[in-house]
Amino acid sequence: MARKINSFFDCRLLVLFLIFILVASCGSKGDLAGSYRAEEKDVSGPVQTVLELKPNGEGAWKSGSEEIPFSWYVKGSELRINTKEGGVIVGDLEKDTIHLTLPAKKMTFRKIR
Repeated sequence: MARKINSFFDCRLLVLFLIFILVASCGSKGDLAGSYRAEEKDVSGPVQTVLELKPNGEGAWKSGSEEIPFSWYVKGSELRINTKEGGVIVGDLEKDTIHLTLPAKKMTFRKIR
């Protein structure tokens, strides 16, 4: 009887441990959600690009009058942006800053709200 009780508690402890690991490994979208702005200089003057990250994992890339929707998630210390065409853009997270490396340039987005 004592072995059955110990097995029951061992099983519950294992389940609690697995739940803790799962929660700890997932990035918190609520903490990262918000608007981020990158400023660049172009021939015509300064250009602002805004990343809008919503808590539900949806987002938008806004530059000028153009708005491109995407989905996003956090994996470790990286932001993963999934484009509708199937591409993935990986960004490094650093407090309220996101560093994205695109094929043509590097961009740094700072949280504005």
